[in-house]
Amino acid sequence: MEAFIFLAQTKALAAIEIIIMLVVAAVIGYLTSWMYYKFIYTKKINALEKEMEDLKARIVRLNADKGDLEKQVGKLEADLARLQKKNKEKPQAK
Repeated sequence: MEAFIFLAQTKALAAIEIIIMLVVAAVIGYLTSWMYYKFIYTKKINALEKEMEDLKARIVRLNADKGDLEKQVGKLEADLARLQKKNKEKPQAK
């Protein structure tokens, strides 16, 4: 009878030991993959953040250029209106 109880405890302890080892292996695998992907994606994130800052600076420059072009369009429209008015006032020579 004692042999049976010892055998049963051994199986239970072996099962518990196997489960513990599997959990430890899963944790080690998770941490390893997390560190690997963190390393890989950190480079990509830094590259994307730099690109985003460059694009923001480009947006600022383009908005400034847009303002300058709108001023130029306003001046040209004023010149066009002035020239059209001058052309209408000018007598037609035949």
